[in-house]
Amino acid sequence: MVGYRLMHYTYIAVIIILQSIMVKLSQAQQVNSLPSVLGIPETLDRTESWVMDHVRSLSRDRNARQQPLDITTWIRKNLNLDAVDFGELDMHIVKTINLDGLVVHNILFQTQLGVYVPANLYVPKGDGPFPAIINSHGHWPGAKKGHIVQQTAQLLARNGYVCLNMDAWGAGERGSNHLHEYHGASLGSSLLDLGIPLMGMQLIDNQRAIDLLQSLPYVDPNRIGATGASGGGNQTWWLTALDERIKAAVPVVSVGTFESYVMNSNCVCELHPKGLVDMEKADVLASIAPRAVKILTALQDGNAAFNVHEMLKTYDKAKQHYDEAGHSAHFVYELFDEKHDYTAEMQRRMLDWFDQYLKADAANSIDTAFCPLDEEELTVGVSSELKAKITTTVEYVSARGKHMQNALVQSEKINKKVKIQELRELLLSYKELAIRQIEKIPEQAGYQRFLLTATDQRLIPLLIKEPAVGKQVLNVVFPSRGASSISPDSLDRWTTNGDGVVMVDLFGLGERSSKQGDDIDGRLPRFHTLSRSLLWMGESIMATWTSEIGLVMGYLNERFPDQEIHIIADRETAIASLIYSVLDQYPGYFFLSDMPVTYVPDYQTNVNENELNMASHIPGIIPWGDIVGLVALSPADVYMERVIGMSGRAIDESNIRRYAEQMEQIRLTLGNTSKIRLTVEKR
Repeated sequence: MVGYRLMHYTYIAVIIILQSIMVKLSQAQQVNSLPSVLGIPETLDRTESWVMDHVRSLSRDRNARQQPLDITTWIRKNLNLDAVDFGELDMHIVKTINLDGLVVHNILFQTQLGVYVPANLYVPKGDGPFPAIINSHGHWPGAKKGHIVQQTAQLLARNGYVCLNMDAWGAGERGSNHLHEYHGASLGSSLLDLGIPLMGMQLIDNQRAIDLLQSLPYVDPNRIGATGASGGGNQTWWLTALDERIKAAVPVVSVGTFESYVMNSNCVCELHPKGLVDMEKADVLASIAPRAVKILTALQDGNAAFNVHEMLKTYDKAKQHYDEAGHSAHFVYELFDEKHDYTAEMQRRMLDWFDQYLKADAANSIDTAFCPLDEEELTVGVSSELKAKITTTVEYVSARGKHMQNALVQSEKINKKVKIQELRELLLSYKELAIRQIEKIPEQAGYQRFLLTATDQRLIPLLIKEPAVGKQVLNVVFPSRGASSISPDSLDRWTTNGDGVVMVDLFGLGERSSKQGDDIDGRLPRFHTLSRSLLWMGESIMATWTSEIGLVMGYLNERFPDQEIHIIADRETAIASLIYSVLDQYPGYFFLSDMPVTYVPDYQTNVNENELNMASHIPGIIPWGDIVGLVALSPADVYMERVIGMSGRAIDESNIRRYAEQMEQIRLTLGNTSKIRLTVEKR
């Protein structure tokens, strides 16, 4: 009887599960009834394969290069490091903490004009001048106040080094609302839109930190080193390559290859746009020779970008330069049976290295005492006045972005050709695509299916329903979440009157999604992986989408010469459509929904569920002219409904009017007479 009941309940459970599955399938069919075109199994990940083919091509081109690269000049120019104004260091000691053998000063100092950095300065007791170390934190909890970072600083200070722990840009007290948060993702990328990547901002801070240390009477200005783990290690070797004032460095769990960053997990603070076009990590480390570098690597590191195999590729190549310079002993590595960490044993090896190269009389015994301080004790912004001095990413981008917007609006003369050429250059390696081949696949569910193969091997799928006889409108749709996301209501609206429709999956969307990229993104904004990967290769998703839109529109204009084409796009693809209109000076009809009206962030934290994804970012788009400039330079009739900010939230009507007036003012200057309309309501 018990067995019968068990079978009975099992049967009921199976029926319930099957019913649930059928309901979900039915719901999915209501939303996703469109046929596929590519039919490539998800496990093959055509998009990831295309990206890695490009990585290998870049590698071949680099290896064939004859002239050596001036790394320091290249870094400064490529990261736009000379585009900021520096003020006086203006250091303020907010508080001093006395410990056995050392003191800790909570300080503020100025890096850029009006930008103050909160830091903890660990100083040995006794007579100086002392050697000094910049100790950069990684993505650890607590930023400069984290356990690992404190432990490293105290070890150094107790053994005769001044040590500076700063909050990295956007982390710790420099986070939104002065609370620690992840400083990358879309918020960190807004700096890229402003013209200097997050990596560049950190390098500016770190170089100014050297200025600060050299200004202190108890620091020997000729004996300065740098260390840090993970993202902090990344800062360490970039800074050492950029600035010869760093005499010795110990980067920890941070050395691999740039190629291993592609389609892998990394922060935008580790992104160097166009980096893979001209260099590999080995080139950067080799440029440090003959100064002293010791690499510490963890055997159990789970990040492919930092594992021992990738580190050895870089080490072996860079080591040749040290050998040729006769300084083989200045470039070494050590392996630890650890995970991604900066353990006490690793810190001891770091101290030994600095004692060897920054001290003439290192002590025989090492003081390893550690007195962890409560994070509140190490907080610099303890009052509203002090917090107001600490600039957050949102405040920085907002202030400079609005100033740049006003400059374009107030221009008495604008050279359209120059602005269009500047936009092409912002898109990095933008190029117009040509069609190699057109494949027609058997019709399915009332849709013609076409596959366009571009000359660079991209496969672009099209679903087409032609206009009824006597109808003139062809709606060309570039959906930001792929064709499979289009609702039946939208399809009905586009076709009920006999109008035609074409639906296109752009790179990384719909059928062309990258499973690997999505899996690595995890809880981060979509395209975090693909966007960074393309930027490393000197490309961008916006440039990729724009070129594909141009290819598709060329094909459709030729095939449907007598149709009135309406371009329909939303969110991120709306931006790409608008860019296409500007570059090609295409005077059609653009219906853009859920469209951001500016790249200047409108949120106060780095957690925004409905924010625009990482595909949206374009290096330097804000100083170029922002979305306002794109709309103003477009010869098309542009209708923007449900206007939003980068957060995905609606813009209030007063601000919409302000942006519309700016667009009209620039259009008036350009003599552009096409129509624009911005609304908060559904069309």
